[in-house]
Amino acid sequence: MKFSYLSLLFSLIATPAVIAAQESSIASHLANKSLLLDIINIDTDRFMAVGERGHVLSGSSLDNTYQHIIPTKSTLTALTQLDNGLWAVGHDLTILHSPDMGETWLVQFQDISSEKPFLDVLFFTESHGIAVGAYGAFYRTRDGGVTWQKELNASLLHPDDQAYLDEIRELDGEEFYLEELASILPHFNRVTFANGILYMVGETGMIAQSQDQGMTWQRIEIDYDGSFFAIADTPKGLIVGGLRGNTFMQTPNGWQTITLCEEASVNSFTVLDSNTILALQNNGYYTSIDISNMDQDITCKNNTVSSIQSSEKTSILNAIRFNDQVISVSASGLSSFNNNKK
Repeated sequence: MKFSYLSLLFSLIATPAVIAAQESSIASHLANKSLLLDIINIDTDRFMAVGERGHVLSGSSLDNTYQHIIPTKSTLTALTQLDNGLWAVGHDLTILHSPDMGETWLVQFQDISSEKPFLDVLFFTESHGIAVGAYGAFYRTRDGGVTWQKELNASLLHPDDQAYLDEIRELDGEEFYLEELASILPHFNRVTFANGILYMVGETGMIAQSQDQGMTWQRIEIDYDGSFFAIADTPKGLIVGGLRGNTFMQTPNGWQTITLCEEASVNSFTVLDSNTILALQNNGYYTSIDISNMDQDITCKNNTVSSIQSSEKTSILNAIRFNDQVISVSASGLSSFNNNKK
């Protein structure tokens, strides 16, 4: 499929000035039991998690965590690392940066009046990164976060919406076209970068790819129009998941449906090994997916998919492999399981 160049890139310089008085997060001995939304490995023996009220935790085990005090109380939704640099994003279009593995933090950008959350962040180099989120939020930096530029790209829309916008532009002019474009862009829920290609998933069945780090986009067709929240690159191809457990693997023959055991929304995927993917779902489900043989149906009925449920039954938002176990984040904070036992 050829790339669509029916797109517009609209940039607005966004300064790092914070549009409201800053309040620092507050130390809490229950932070590791509060709502946490993302977790990453930051080195071989340490992880970091972020969540509500500006909570940032690092640790070497569930029993050994440390809360970092940061200059915001905004809920943080996602975290990424490049070398010694960390970036966290969240509600109020907040972007935080730590140049020293989490020891110190500064707010690079925040707009409380927007009432929008960023939902994911990714850096290609130490200077070039993107943050994406609800209501079509897409911001880019090329100077390590000193400034951020808002971008609107019509090629991320369904072709019918692109045609509608072309009519708007012709009849009502560029200004109204830009307003309408900004109003109909979907939520951008997750990004991943693999083999030089940037992928993004979001509302209304949106899966898109870019070969130029998000400057232009090509939608990837799929026979599903619900929201996607999760995407991961696996040794067998892309896997995407979303509402009510809908999960698909991209194969040379197209998208293959993976039938999970529970119809709970998929929030994230963790690649455990070359043949095993862990889906993190609502209602506390950890679901193991065996992708060793994609020539067969991948379904709960033939044991290529299996699930266990946490005792708290709270939504699992993300997880990492860490020292031969899986550590996850949820509405109940940090938890772990090993050998398929919670």
